[in-house]
Amino acid sequence: MARTSYITALLAGLDADHKKALKSAFDYVLDNLRWGRPDHKKRSENGQQYYYEAITAPVADAEFSIEHGLAVAPYLLVPILALDAPGTEFVPLLVTRAADNERVYLSSPIANAIIRVMVEA
Repeated sequence: MARTSYITALLAGLDADHKKALKSAFDYVLDNLRWGRPDHKKRSENGQQYYYEAITAPVADAEFSIEHGLAVAPYLLVPILALDAPGTEFVPLLVTRAADNERVYLSSPIANAIIRVMVEA
């Protein structure tokens, strides 16, 4: 996580008005960084994470994939637990092969489960 003290040190040589304006801008961004409530296949509010909803394979432990539509292969997937949907649960996921420029490949021991994830590339 970025520290405001580092930014303050970088701005130390600027005149007072510029320093105040830039510090306020950085403080605002750092204090309000969030994923937000993105829609399926949409970017998060402030970051480079993208939200996806998918359903696991109809057969337990079978491979399924999520088409991500990003320009590069993602390197990180984070399961999301929607707190406004009663009954939502974490579903175990296993990476079955490396993600590529089109898809993320997974399996789960739970068939036909709805999953929500954030992917970062």
